[in-house]
Amino acid sequence: MKHVLVLKVGPVQGYIAQARRTRDLWYGSQVLSNLARAMAVSLLESKATLAFPHPDQARDARAGVANKVVALVEDAPEQVARRAREAAKSRLRAEWGRVFDKCRCMLIPGAEALAAEQLDTFLEVHAAWALVEDAPTGYADALAEADRALESRRGLREFAPWKQRPPEGTHKSSLDGARPSLLRRERQTGHLWRHFRIGLREELDALGVLKRAGGQPGQFVPVPSIGLAAWLQVAGTRHPELLARLSAACEARGFQSVSGKQRPWVESFPFDGQLLLPERWQPYFEEYPIPEPRQAAASFGREFVAPLRDAMGTDAEPFPYVACLVADGDRMGRALESLAKRHDGHLAHQRVSQALADFTRKARAIVEVEHRGVLVYAGGDDVLAFVTPMDAPACARALAVAFRASLEGALAGTGAEVPTLSVGLGIGHVLESLGELLALGRRAETAAKRAGRDALAILVAKHAGRERLWTAPWGTDPVARLEADMALLTRDALPLPLGKVHEVAALARRFPAGVASAPELAEVLRDEAGRILARAEAGRAPKPLTPADVGLELSSAMAPQDALEQWASRLLVADTFARAGRGLASAQDKEGAR
Repeated sequence: MKHVLVLKVGPVQGYIAQARRTRDLWYGSQVLSNLARAMAVSLLESKATLAFPHPDQARDARAGVANKVVALVEDAPEQVARRAREAAKSRLRAEWGRVFDKCRCMLIPGAEALAAEQLDTFLEVHAAWALVEDAPTGYADALAEADRALESRRGLREFAPWKQRPPEGTHKSSLDGARPSLLRRERQTGHLWRHFRIGLREELDALGVLKRAGGQPGQFVPVPSIGLAAWLQVAGTRHPELLARLSAACEARGFQSVSGKQRPWVESFPFDGQLLLPERWQPYFEEYPIPEPRQAAASFGREFVAPLRDAMGTDAEPFPYVACLVADGDRMGRALESLAKRHDGHLAHQRVSQALADFTRKARAIVEVEHRGVLVYAGGDDVLAFVTPMDAPACARALAVAFRASLEGALAGTGAEVPTLSVGLGIGHVLESLGELLALGRRAETAAKRAGRDALAILVAKHAGRERLWTAPWGTDPVARLEADMALLTRDALPLPLGKVHEVAALARRFPAGVASAPELAEVLRDEAGRILARAEAGRAPKPLTPADVGLELSSAMAPQDALEQWASRLLVADTFARAGRGLASAQDKEGAR
């Protein structure tokens, strides 16, 4: 008898979001992917037929694996599920054992027993199965039944008292405040503490230590370096000797470097990009055992950073913002449900899982090679990445195109609707917390879904300023629209003053809601917007601007108030990208940087 077996490993979102550094975020995602892969491999060893992930993906240690695993099992599904759960737990224990050996000298006495309990109570592996009846829709019916049972089981929570007691005075983890820290109270500024970037007042439980020390520090590109990647590459093209002096000074002081392997844009400056920001010199120096860090930091900045910034000029100041890219497939459930009802439902699902595996391989090259970014996670139809703002819209478009192309072949001839990709870009300051940057990206992705799916949404959160959100369907080519708006704001001949954009936005807010139902007020609103654009500005060319000149559609079916709001938001979002590329965006510079 065949059964459909469904397993899920977690928790996912909360665990991943609890991060202070790039390595926390990346390795948190990596751990969950490895646990799901361990379950999938265990199912293969039990002679199960994998539907998700594809068997090739399960065997590929470099591929991301989603936290849900689906398979067909011939007999004894409960035993197969138990073996898969034990495989996930064994993998987690193995991951911790490797990290424990590296970090033993930093941990409190009794850390091993505390860690074992923390890891065991953290991991959630839920399983459900259903018999596949001998009917044309037997696979689909069994999958739906197993999914319902699984979600019901996941709604139940288990609570058990802690058995291990930490030493008196132990603090809770800085990442989530839920579990006792395993770190010694007496801190050193020596090799390991600095190597893993553990602060003097930072506390980490077993899961936090696993995130921080699970990978090799040199493989993680700091968020400031990602945000300033475009600036650094252009600086390396224009002033290579000054950037080389800065890199040599960082190396001489023992600052941690980053591997540029498979990321050519890192090679121009393989150190933390926050060193380009004067307000970060002293805090950064304080992390290292450098005598008199305040004076040393000021001297370092004057001698090595200031000359490079001055040479680049005031029209090319570093733009300290980064894009958090969050993408998710649209209507995947509908497509999979349609395929499950076919006579070869599980084989159709296998083809889709293979196509998704193909997309995740493409995603890494798109983000890290073709665009200056770092892929945190790509598994199934989910993508999480950080990208320099100049490249972010084009990167989002390339991912959406690759996603559709990967699935079109798998769904050809099935009659199922080809899923699309909604992408959110959250633009925030490079010194913002990772949790806040991730929240911006997720809010943007949610906005893209609410805008009708198959869309791009950009949410800009300026430092201590107002947020701006703009969404547009991929079918309208929003990236080209943004590029046209950026040119409009920065062109030499009759540029659009940003003050007019703010004035139009204020005009839309001043009018009462429901203007569209009052034709007279709607006409006044259109006329006033036209007057603002046409008004001559001191020192500018006398030719007045018209709504058509600036891409403002006032004759469409959309209410004029909404049209003005959306136009203003779009232009203010475009201004963010224009500022990111100010002084950098000549074709020659960008080509040289690549």
